[in-house]
Amino acid sequence: MRPVSAVSAVPAPAPPRTLGAGLLLTVLVVAFESMAVGTVLPRVADELRGLSLYGWASSAFLLSSLFGAVLGGVLGDRRGLMWGAGFSLAVFAGGLLVGGLAPTMSVFVLGRLIQGLGAGGLGALPFAVITTRYPEAQRARMLAAVSSAWLLPALVGPLIASLIADLWSWRTVFWGLVPVLALVAPLCLWPLRGPAPRAAGSGAQTALLWPALGLALSAGALVEGLRSPGLLGAGLVALGVAGVVLTARRLFPAGLLRFAGGLPTALAVRGLAAFALLGANSFLPLALHELRGLSLTAAGWVLSLGGATWTLGSWVQAQVERRLGAESRPLRVRVGLGLMATGLLASALAVLGGLPLWAVYPAWVLACLGMGVGYNSNSLYALAAADPGESGRLSGQLANIEVLMVAVAAGVGGALIARLPLERAFTLAFGVTLLAALLGWLAAGRLRRG
Repeated sequence: MRPVSAVSAVPAPAPPRTLGAGLLLTVLVVAFESMAVGTVLPRVADELRGLSLYGWASSAFLLSSLFGAVLGGVLGDRRGLMWGAGFSLAVFAGGLLVGGLAPTMSVFVLGRLIQGLGAGGLGALPFAVITTRYPEAQRARMLAAVSSAWLLPALVGPLIASLIADLWSWRTVFWGLVPVLALVAPLCLWPLRGPAPRAAGSGAQTALLWPALGLALSAGALVEGLRSPGLLGAGLVALGVAGVVLTARRLFPAGLLRFAGGLPTALAVRGLAAFALLGANSFLPLALHELRGLSLTAAGWVLSLGGATWTLGSWVQAQVERRLGAESRPLRVRVGLGLMATGLLASALAVLGGLPLWAVYPAWVLACLGMGVGYNSNSLYALAAADPGESGRLSGQLANIEVLMVAVAAGVGGALIARLPLERAFTLAFGVTLLAALLGWLAAGRLRRG
């Protein structure tokens, strides 16, 4: 998961190298788990007879990570970074154990919720550490290193997870990471002992704690309402929507829902793009496995190729940015989202039988390539549209909108899977994500007005 907030502080002397190594290894473990789990979820649901809770396996992790990122930051501000990091590591490890040993799908979802609480704090940790423990001259290099630590799991995580599940068990993907965390934790925690320098904006971080919790609970009510029949489901959906709207006012800029141009539109476009591609990513392996008989390893290849081409798309947009400058960003966003929508449509047709099965590979590659171009271009636009001194708050907004929309997308897909025959459920799930992609593409046309 990406961090929810960043902080700024007085530059500190260069920290020991063990801190950098421990930090990057911790990010690597969290990134591997985040990227790998989607590949093995079909086998988990099959073995635990929990297809009705399939969507919650993703939504619970994402929503708790949203709150966990803020909670970890508050603990770090009040008690020191070692306490915040130690809490997040312990909770994440506990969640891995619960998930790996789960006898039922309900317990597995509980494990995912606990994992997310810890993973959110660990996702925010690098930015807090870098801005309080590293001098200005080293920060850009460390930020680049943290981003690179997500690259390898994105490329090989799904494939390795599927191979582990085939050779041993899906449970190994979870509890097998606990000994690795035990070895990595001292490298990260020991250099962080002692009180952390007081971070500018830490009071604002504390003020976001309850809105973040409210947003997570409201979105959770919405997801459960979509799964539940009758008046109970309708009531939960209404309660969830109302809660999301109310808490979003504290966390996002005004004008988000009406695409007000500039930063609000950039955040809306990011959320819709995340809903479309990452939402489809949450149920794509299950659809390939159930409808087309694809093995987990073959489905892992699809996701790994997507991760590689997302990275390629990010590189492509960086080269275009260097040649054409910031003026090309709105156009790049629309082109990228157009490619993503086209690839998503072709992927849906390949999964549902309208195209040959082999077409899912180039189709998903095209979708992720477009996402890499459009998503990063949109992020650059958002950064430029933010007021000076608001980079930390914007970091939280970018992360929160992504987590919220992916969690809701996974919940929508899971609700359809739980309540409808699988072919119809996947058809509607792809339709919803395609609608979000089209809406995002249309909304991107307002970026020029910012």
